[in-house]
Amino acid sequence: MDVYDRLGDEPPVFNVARNDDAFEGQGAHTVDRHGPDIPLRREPGTKTVEGRIYGDHGWDRPDNWSLQWTDHTTMNREINTYVRKNWDAIRTDLSTEGSHTGAFDAGHRVGEGFFNNGMYGAGPRQAQYTAASLVRISIDLVPGSDPPQPFIVTAFPAGVLPPGTSVS
Repeated sequence: MDVYDRLGDEPPVFNVARNDDAFEGQGAHTVDRHGPDIPLRREPGTKTVEGRIYGDHGWDRPDNWSLQWTDHTTMNREINTYVRKNWDAIRTDLSTEGSHTGAFDAGHRVGEGFFNNGMYGAGPRQAQYTAASLVRISIDLVPGSDPPQPFIVTAFPAGVLPPGTSVS
């Protein structure tokens, strides 16, 4: 309960770019992997959102999903809205587990990118464009911080939910 109480009733307000700069050593990476300033379409020798599907320049390995935020304003607004609306649950998770993960549907387009249309062995890698309204988020406590300090590990657009589907 001590950590819960010291996190306070008021949720923090995040600037994701500053968060990533400050906590890169703890794994914060939203802007580096999902930022709106990464070029969308493949370009030789350039780190791109589409290129992540293939493991192109700038990426450690190929991935089956690669999406980016529409812009910095949308990214910060949606993350902070989620944190504000869910602060009690986030606080509880941080105080008991040291981390919080969640997902939500923003109800509108927050990002764009690609998924691997040939994933799971169904065929060769093929980047397929998609828009995103679903967001996944991970928040941790800075190790050893006193008072306890939360930071965003990552928050990223994660596709579009089918009509009639919801995420808590």
